[in-house]
Amino acid sequence: MMKYKTVLFDADGTLYDFEKASVEALKSNFEKYSLKWTETTFETYEKVNKKIWNDFEKGLISTTEIKTERFKRFFEVINISGIDPIGFSKDYLNFLSLNNYLLPGAEEIIKWCGKYFKLVIVTNGLASVQNPRLQSSKLRKYFNNVIISEEIGFVKPAKEYFDFVFKQINNPPKEEVVIVGDNLSSDIKGGCDYGIDTCWFNPSKKENDSKIIPTYEIVKLSELKKILAK
Repeated sequence: MMKYKTVLFDADGTLYDFEKASVEALKSNFEKYSLKWTETTFETYEKVNKKIWNDFEKGLISTTEIKTERFKRFFEVINISGIDPIGFSKDYLNFLSLNNYLLPGAEEIIKWCGKYFKLVIVTNGLASVQNPRLQSSKLRKYFNNVIISEEIGFVKPAKEYFDFVFKQINNPPKEEVVIVGDNLSSDIKGGCDYGIDTCWFNPSKKENDSKIIPTYEIVKLSELKKILAK
């Protein structure tokens, strides 16, 4: 008999190639606004964006603020003026919602998992982006629940987020649940703090210099089969 009955999957960076989608969305927006794209444009945006999302996970900034504040800061860094960050953000999010590229092995592992486990998407992404992307995705039919932080008012790694998730799935025993995600500070910390097993998806083999220790670590999604089949 398998140990786990429910698998919580993060979306972006775990199943979906969010970086590819982000690059395309930002490029499309730069074209729309007649802005010059350079080799360092996306790298610069990512530094600003990651700092914003880290603040979001710590509760230092709201979902509403995140949408425009990142572009305000980004425009300051690259010396762009005269563009409304609110409008720019809306257009960017629209482009982003159209892209749902899957990471290698995502479709295969979800099809397999769907035969044996209850599957749940747990994401801190924005609802206006996640809902269209997930609804048009090949994977949506395999998930019993989709929990988007913006829609419930709580963010991974907060205990309240996981309380909500567990309530939605009828409060199973914690030992029967595992969370799979690429983000140590939200997915893995959230799971560890809540008392469930965790699986860190680390395809780029980053060094873990934090005090957050996952139950498992994988570099390919296909490795989940061995873990979950126990």
